[in-house]
Parts: sequence; structure tokens; C-alpha cells
Amino acid sequence: MSTKKNQGPLLYVYQPFSRTPSNTSMQEIFISKGEPKELKEEIQIEIESKNKISLAKKEIVQEAETKKEATLPSSNNLHQQEPKPSFKRVKPFKELDIKERLDYLINFPKVLPPVPCVFYTKEENYTGYLTAYDDGQITIQFHDQSTIDIPLVELKDIIMIGIKR
Repeated sequence: MSTKKNQGPLLYVYQPFSRTPSNTSMQEIFISKGEPKELKEEIQIEIESKNKISLAKKEIVQEAETKKEATLPSSNNLHQQEPKPSFKRVKPFKELDIKERLDYLINFPKVLPPVPCVFYTKEENYTGYLTAYDDGQITIQFHDQSTIDIPLVELKDIIMIGIKR
């Protein structure tokens, strides 16, 4: 038997250490020594146009402020008005009446799966999905794909169950 130990191949990868150049004293602006008079004129024109733009912006802001002041009510009325919220508050499902709940379930986004609900009637409770809502009747589909039609006057309450995990 041999007394040498097997060693794996030796591999050397040359990776030079390189840093990004951090020379901050480099020139950033280059000006041609072509015709200095024309260059001065171009710079002057640029400065004048920037000044005109800034003056126009100031005038627009001042006009907007004067319009706001003209449309604002007096300070006494300002304190009496309530601030308007930026978003309209949506009523929770529990606070909706039965017709609003049915409208909500019928107009539920089609991208999302239908929400299972418990429909309470005078005689019995039904667990399923709302599939149709007409003026006087609703159609409930059960988990086994069977359906039942219930008159709207018999319906007492609707409660969303949600997705069971």
C-alpha cells in the first residue's frame, strides 16, 4: 500500500484588489476657449431665462394665495366648520342593515373567493354563499353545490364566517 495521502487539486484564482477611484479634485466643468464673448452672452441669456421663470412662478403663487384668501370664509365661520376627513369612513359589515349586507355580498370583488356566511331565517340557519339577490328572493349555494331560494321577508340576519384555516 502507498503511504501518500491523496490531496485535492490546488487552485489559485488571481483577484487583484481594486478600489473605485476617489479622486475628488477632478475637473467637473469644461469651458471651451472658443469665442469668450459668445459664451458670456449665452450664460447671460440662460441667467435671464431662469430669472423670468422664477418671477413667473412667484406671480402664480401670489395669484393662488389671493384666490384662496378671497374664497376663504371669515375667521368666525372658520372655527365653526368641522375639518373634512380625507377618507370617507366605510361602515363595518356588522353595522349594515340586511339589504346593505346583501348588496355588499353580491358586489363582492370577483377576484377574491366568495365569503361563506350564515343566513338566519325564522325557521332555520343556512351556511353557504350568496349567489343571487333579486327584489324579493335570495339564492344560497351550499358547500355541496346545491342551492336554495329563500324569500327576503324570512331573512333575519346575515353573518360572515370568513375563511376557515
